[in-house]
Amino acid sequence: MLVAFSTESQTRIDAHFGLAPAFALYDVTPEAITAKGFVYCPQEFASDADKEDKVESRMHILRGCAVVYCTSIGGPAAARLVQSGIHPLKVPEGTPIEGELNRLQTLLAGSPPPWLRKRLQQEKMTKEDE
Repeated sequence: MLVAFSTESQTRIDAHFGLAPAFALYDVTPEAITAKGFVYCPQEFASDADKEDKVESRMHILRGCAVVYCTSIGGPAAARLVQSGIHPLKVPEGTPIEGELNRLQTLLAGSPPPWLRKRLQQEKMTKEDE
């Protein structure tokens, strides 16, 4: 499962979804955590119309992710993410990425919440179709 973390420091979840300069990407399974690198985001948007493009741009960058962790996210942006199949999770600013990776891996190995089980089933069906 591909997971993203909004980050300024590259080690902590310390950025608002719409203001994050980068997202750290990881592939997480019950057996392993694999770093996939960082994707960097453009930061300059002059008008409200550009703000809509910002959300679209970030959704494009995060395509394939199941979850994105951030310190904050606006309601409309969160709704658009969910509609695109990405589940936003808000955590306290400064939360270590490593801790959330370990927590997610434990969830995957045990009894994940319903929304996560559904996503895992979707990914499993997609892989079987390939």
